[in-house]
Amino acid sequence: MSGSRIVERSKKNIKDALLEIMYEKEFSRITVNELLLKAGISRGTFYAHFSNLEDVRQQLIDDLFVYADSLCCDYKPSELAHDPYPVLLQMAQIMTMSRDPAKRIVKFINAYDIGTHLKTWLTKYILSDEALVTSLGGDDCARIYARFISGGMMHAYNQWMSNDFEAEPEVMARSLCNILMGGLNAVMTE
Repeated sequence: MSGSRIVERSKKNIKDALLEIMYEKEFSRITVNELLLKAGISRGTFYAHFSNLEDVRQQLIDDLFVYADSLCCDYKPSELAHDPYPVLLQMAQIMTMSRDPAKRIVKFINAYDIGTHLKTWLTKYILSDEALVTSLGGDDCARIYARFISGGMMHAYNQWMSNDFEAEPEVMARSLCNILMGGLNAVMTE
């Protein structure tokens, strides 16, 4: 096995172990020793890849947004502004298929951190499409809309994942799509 595969496997083991432990206890109560035992790695291996537990946490957040980029890479933001349902459905289905791991990620990172990162990611994504930015009234308006939209969507997904309400993935995606489209259509026709 090549060196880069070994490194990637070690990092994955560490991140997976942290997610497993998070299912049982709060992040602030986890120790590096506990993580080493769960991941089956040495202290040297851990510190070769990460500075501390917070560094692992940040890598998990970064991984989420790399994944978000991969979901949207086939769409320009202006295309999603016309029909975001396919991406919203895909996100809801992924959350459902891995409901326990997704719950752990949401619990682990917490809604505020995910929302903050999502707002930054979505703002950058929307501002990359000049036609959409223009139709939203320019950079300043587009930035505000992106932050509002992402905050509302993240709140809805967090409530859904924490079982605050039940809905099938299709219903969740369609409802968010309708809310999003209603808001965008109102803004874009002003």
